[in-house]
Amino acid sequence: MIFNLTFLEFMEFLSYVATVIGIPLAIVMFMIQEKKERQNEQEEIYDKLMEQYTVIQEKLFDHPELDVHDQVLENQEDARRQYILYQMVVSLFERSYILLASEPDPAYQRMWNSWVDYIREWVARPNFRASLPSLMEGEDKDFVAYMARLSKLPLKP
Repeated sequence: MIFNLTFLEFMEFLSYVATVIGIPLAIVMFMIQEKKERQNEQEEIYDKLMEQYTVIQEKLFDHPELDVHDQVLENQEDARRQYILYQMVVSLFERSYILLASEPDPAYQRMWNSWVDYIREWVARPNFRASLPSLMEGEDKDFVAYMARLSKLPLKP
């Protein structure tokens, strides 16, 4: 049957085959590519956030005098540098909150849950906790509300 077709009929047959197979295949390939791009974007977001957290950890490693969070620092310069470090931490936590917390995708939620652990760890540090009210000034109101719930402190944006 296929051998009895004229050239034009054969070309029309091939166009039907291309339509029936090609379009669904193209849609599937597009969806696979989109999923890969979303995964790459998720990994990139997480990697960039972790890079920033690593920078903060390196600063604490390089300046152990700033890594004292359970007593008031007597040296005013150290106290000022510790507060700046806390500002960096809060900025990073806010960024992670904005990028990850409200995303319904389970991959984002897994990433957010790891940040919740970091936030809880920092909120438990007395000096950081004492600085939270001033650190929250001007921050995203939803993030401040989250930090207030987590720390059980009356925080205002």
